Amino acid sequence: MTANREAVSKKQILVDKATELFSQEGYHAVGVDRIVAESGVAKMTLYNHFASKSDLVVAVLGQREARAAESLRDFVAKYDAPLDRLRAVFEWHDVWFKEANFTGCMFINAASEFPGHDDQIHRAAALQKLHLTELLREVLEPLVPAMAADRIAAQLLILVDGATVTAQISGDSGSAMLACDIAMQLVANAMSSPSVA
Repeated sequence: MTANREAVSKKQILVDKATELFSQEGYHAVGVDRIVAESGVAKMTLYNHFASKSDLVVAVLGQREARAAESLRDFVAKYDAPLDRLRAVFEWHDVWFKEANFTGCMFINAASEFPGHDDQIHRAAALQKLHLTELLREVLEPLVPAMAADRIAAQLLILVDGATVTAQISGDSGSAMLACDIAMQLVANAMSSPSVA
């Protein structure tokens, strides 16, 4: 039991260190040797848990998605009114953009560094965007006609990702709330024009 707990702990140390380095410097720029050296975990242990660096990247993205999604859902759940819940999505991003260690979206960065749509890392990044779109659709359901929800959720994802890239590139941490203004207008238009899909 202790050995198993220790193995899990070393795996977690590797994933956490890789997350830190990948988010700060990129995926291609950080090699396995660097992760091993900075984590204090033996290279053999790394390869006992991950068959390749790509598998480690996918594990990093999986953990990042799970934690971010839980945090976002918890933040949104604090609000009852549907419009407040929608605004909360952007407020959560606003808080994130203003963190001192903000380095942009690890999923956008991963898709950029691994552009092949059949690459497992690219697929993991694309899956996170699909899941985020589904969450946005859930938030929209009480606000817009059902036939418009999918389209507006896709539009909101573009706003969220656009705000994220803007914050990363320009350092404009206010981009989330600018995107929120557009989102509110999209929803207002859909509410007043139920036939718009």
